[in-house]
Amino acid sequence: MVTMKDIARLAKTSLGTVDRALNNRPEVNEKTRKKILQIAESLNYTPNHLGKALGLKKQNIKLGFILEPTVNPYFLGIKQGIDQRSTELEHYGISTATFAMNSYNEREQIDLLDKLRDMGVSGIAINVINTPAVQKKIDALVKKGIRIVTCNSDITESKRSCYVGFENERSGRVAAEILAKLCGERGKVVIGIGFKYLQALMERLKGFSEKIHESYPHVAIERIIEIEENNKVAFEKALNTLKSCTEICGFYNTGFGVQGIIEAIKISKPKKKIRVICHDHTPQNEAYIKAGLVDVLICQDPVKHGYMAMKLLSEMVINNKEPENKIYLTSVEIKFAENLETSSRNQLI
Repeated sequence: MVTMKDIARLAKTSLGTVDRALNNRPEVNEKTRKKILQIAESLNYTPNHLGKALGLKKQNIKLGFILEPTVNPYFLGIKQGIDQRSTELEHYGISTATFAMNSYNEREQIDLLDKLRDMGVSGIAINVINTPAVQKKIDALVKKGIRIVTCNSDITESKRSCYVGFENERSGRVAAEILAKLCGERGKVVIGIGFKYLQALMERLKGFSEKIHESYPHVAIERIIEIEENNKVAFEKALNTLKSCTEICGFYNTGFGVQGIIEAIKISKPKKKIRVICHDHTPQNEAYIKAGLVDVLICQDPVKHGYMAMKLLSEMVINNKEPENKIYLTSVEIKFAENLETSSRNQLI
């Protein structure tokens, strides 16, 4: 995406001069204006809503973002996207406060929402925990005029403005089809979920379960284990499952915790290879798939999610209106060992 900063760099002038030229404002040399317009045209530059924000600069607009715990490296990617948009917003006097949670605890999330409210933010983007208490808090903030965008995981019954995320249910269906075929369309599989109050994970579980039941009568879901987005818990529950059932042919992990599952498989020393499918192209998962410990990665774009959530939030606040759509989804990307290097996980479209 071409920005005014790119044009300023190529024109060798200031960002303010580019803004004045593109918006036909005075105090720009005609030769410089012509040069800027030519560069903008050659780059197919499309003006965004930030120009309007210059007039709001003195209002000291503040935005907030609440991240899930960054022990899961996927959320570092979301933060990268947040930081990209925050840097763009700084020129317009819009600041962003980002807080990463220490745990998956609704009380902590509510306290952070209150903290951002007390800081005077006009909008909040959030990796939301789907509980009645969090929904009640979000609805109260919206009533006070604070815009809310959910990111990565949604809370659909709330009064949030929109959701930016992934085709979670479809990704679960895709995972079911691949794992069933890897298991020869028969056998017993295990599903690992983080927490039942993370809607994104429950949507993946729903998609996986429905696809298995619809299309693979000889594949049985032996157990669903709640691993709390924690490798130690994942290890203990996966190992107990493997000890109690020696016929497991595959694991599908909907979120974080695949390290614990892999270690449990190693210790159990199964007679036949156990197939593993998990989510997200992280450095650890890349190492696992290269080593043959994980078969397939179901990938999304965390950088884009973080960036788009902040972009939509800032545009709502600047223009004082709701977005065109309630849901913005990125597509499912499948990664095997052979196509890891082509990943676009750190690119914005």
